[in-house]
Amino acid sequence: MKLETTNIFKNLSLSKSNNLIILDEKQLKQLQKVILSIADDIITICEENNIVYHLTGGSALGAIRHKGFIPWDDDLDIDVGRKDYDKLIKLIKDKYREKYYIHNPYNLEGFNIPATQIRLKGTKVRGCNDADPSQCGAYIDIAIMENTFNNKFLRGIHGTISLMLGFIVSCRRFARDKRYLLDMVKEDEEISKTFKVKIQIGKIMSFLTLRRWILIYNGWNKICKNYNSKYVTVPTGRKHFFGELYERKDFYESKTAEFEGRKWKVPKEYDKYLKHMYGDYMKIPDRDKVEKHVLLEFDLKGENNNERTN
Repeated sequence: MKLETTNIFKNLSLSKSNNLIILDEKQLKQLQKVILSIADDIITICEENNIVYHLTGGSALGAIRHKGFIPWDDDLDIDVGRKDYDKLIKLIKDKYREKYYIHNPYNLEGFNIPATQIRLKGTKVRGCNDADPSQCGAYIDIAIMENTFNNKFLRGIHGTISLMLGFIVSCRRFARDKRYLLDMVKEDEEISKTFKVKIQIGKIMSFLTLRRWILIYNGWNKICKNYNSKYVTVPTGRKHFFGELYERKDFYESKTAEFEGRKWKVPKEYDKYLKHMYGDYMKIPDRDKVEKHVLLEFDLKGENNNERTN
């Protein structure tokens, strides 16, 4: 039984739950506009303060293939260098305390993922990982490019333990949110079996809280202090530690690409990166095969939108 559930959440069908929302084209365009405004603020801070960043994942793909959002995409992903992460968070707090929530496991009790989200106050975009509906504004994701060891043996230990801890974090989240998650997939027997296995593992690991496991996981990921190491990795990315292990010269360094009329940074060797992530990345997939990012609540009324959208 395969216990990787990232793609399950990205491809849940509305037919399996009346509680899930898939945005129509108008709503999606509205959300993309809001997300773009958030990214404008955050990337401007990065560029004004020499903070290492670039678009990653589907956002990097969108920049290269569409010169902006992938038409059906509803999020935006940025990677930031480990040495600059704390600096960026402080700058966002100082400048935008009244505008954005900053969600990460260090400053929000109950936040259940190891990455960071910058969420716009006054809006609501509640996804499948947001069991707690409070402060679930429209957001961008920020992941950290971690240093890892030049020595192959040490790098292997670093990555293996990272994978183990990341799996424990996922299972603890499943155990905590078991009723909500099982209800979501109650009409799909195979997915329900996968969820139940992860819930049982999460119960076994419940001698520590989910937040404590996340802090251990994040602490382990950043143990390499060599900021000139040959390799970097994004352990919280969709392919995890080894699947997102890159040479610093290819991935940490960057070049500019167009994104919705902006000139934003992407990995320097974006062709190599995108082929690794997506294969033939310039090929447009059939619409029935694209990811569907499902939501539980959707309301952008706080972003100059007087009409409630949900």
